[in-house]
Amino acid sequence: MLRTADGRLRAPWRLLIFGLVAVALAVLAFALVGLLVPSTERPEVLSASDAVGLDVILTYWGTVLALFGAHAFVLRFVEHRGWEFVWLDRSAAHPRLLGGGFLIGALAIGVPSAILIAIGWLDVTDAPGPWQTGALAITMMLLPAALTEELMIRGYPLAVLRETLGWRGAILLTSVVFGALHAFNPNVAMTAIVLVTIAGVFLGAIVYQMRSLWAATAAHFAWNLTLAVFLHSALSGQELPVGDYRTIDGGPDWATGGAWGPEGGAGAIAGMLVAAALLLRRRRGEDEGA
Repeated sequence: MLRTADGRLRAPWRLLIFGLVAVALAVLAFALVGLLVPSTERPEVLSASDAVGLDVILTYWGTVLALFGAHAFVLRFVEHRGWEFVWLDRSAAHPRLLGGGFLIGALAIGVPSAILIAIGWLDVTDAPGPWQTGALAITMMLLPAALTEELMIRGYPLAVLRETLGWRGAILLTSVVFGALHAFNPNVAMTAIVLVTIAGVFLGAIVYQMRSLWAATAAHFAWNLTLAVFLHSALSGQELPVGDYRTIDGGPDWATGGAWGPEGGAGAIAGMLVAAALLLRRRRGEDEGA
């Protein structure tokens, strides 16, 4: 019930310990943020009329620190392994991997979106204020938000499940959880949850191919940055405060994503699937040649 034949705790108990430590540390982090900065808005709700407040940014960074602390705890006291087990070691942070991940994330959503704009299915309209309105604050929020989701889903949980289910099963299961976590976003629909699940497979493929959670985080961040800061479009159903212009739905929802944003359309699916297929094919070739 508790341990495998080699004496190691079984996967459910290891994941439970990780979750409990992460929650405990997150509670401490949120309490500290609450003392330092009075809350002006709920961190999970951002509308076009809201500014991204300092409390929101600090809450995300507090969550990141809590998750890193939980990783350090389980690696030291449960796994007795180093950071390479969760693909967060120094070699996993090589600039080539970070740059590659960022480029993959930006192109996977940027190219399909550019095509949709060119054919008129995404419209670029005027918006009040200068271009840089909200850009810095949004960027400061998007980076820890991406890192939070990667640590929560494709860090220790993926590493533990990989040992139990293999890469394919672990990526599939964590991707389903990733999709379910977005079920309460604004403008959500079942199709959006399915598409986020596919995004989980895409990001899992990056971890699998590059053996780097940092690379997956870079891809995740670049994807969100392209949508929110460069395209000024909806991001996972949320309208963020931006100026000068806005990219909005101008064609069929199946292609443009409708209110969910371009990442909810067929173009985004194609971009993710092509990138994931190339990554997985390359990794299999490297494994067979090893």
